Amino acid sequence: MNNKFFLKLAIINIILAIIDVIVYSPGIYGLTFSSNSVLFCIVILINISIIVSEYIFFTHSTTAKYGYDLDKLKNENDYKDALESKLIKNSPFFNEIKQALSQLDSITRKKSVLNELLEQNNQEHFTALTDLGNQATNFLFNNIRKILNRIAIFDSDIGNSLEKEHKEYIQKLLNSNENILAEFNKLLTEVSQMDNTSSDDTLSQILSDMTNSLKALRGESDSL
Repeated sequence: MNNKFFLKLAIINIILAIIDVIVYSPGIYGLTFSSNSVLFCIVILINISIIVSEYIFFTHSTTAKYGYDLDKLKNENDYKDALESKLIKNSPFFNEIKQALSQLDSITRKKSVLNELLEQNNQEHFTALTDLGNQATNFLFNNIRKILNRIAIFDSDIGNSLEKEHKEYIQKLLNSNENILAEFNKLLTEVSQMDNTSSDDTLSQILSDMTNSLKALRGESDSL
């Protein structure tokens, strides 16, 4: 959604108002309270309410603006669809979007591998490990959400003159995602080396290391 759309919307509504005047008014000058004038006033009020409704919808709905609703992005498929909706060859962020899609696919596969490792070792009760994997995934999702928001700002014609700054910001988020994936790899390596005889101390160390890494990454992200 951009300024051109709102300009077209305004032109359409102006044309409708002019047509209403011509059709329902007894004349451009000296309007009277005839039945036609009353009908004209009613139609004008209806048009005003339509314009207000359009304004509210198009300024408050991210679906109307961007093709997706940021508030409704919940899982891997939602974020994938949102990214793919912006994957246009002439987009200045084409390569960045491709990288984000690759990262999204990677974190999804790593989560699946983590679940398989826990099942193979009869460690379903280690919910803390699953929760940790979910935290890492949600952190990556949050970065992708920020990327989508930046692209939307650019697409709105507000930030076209700041393309370099937008790309730098997005690249920092992508680098943060790469760090998340690297930490997830470490987690998978540690879990794969565990067995049924592994001590609670081993599990505690794994959780502590990963948790500290995520905290450090969160600090990195918050500084953007």
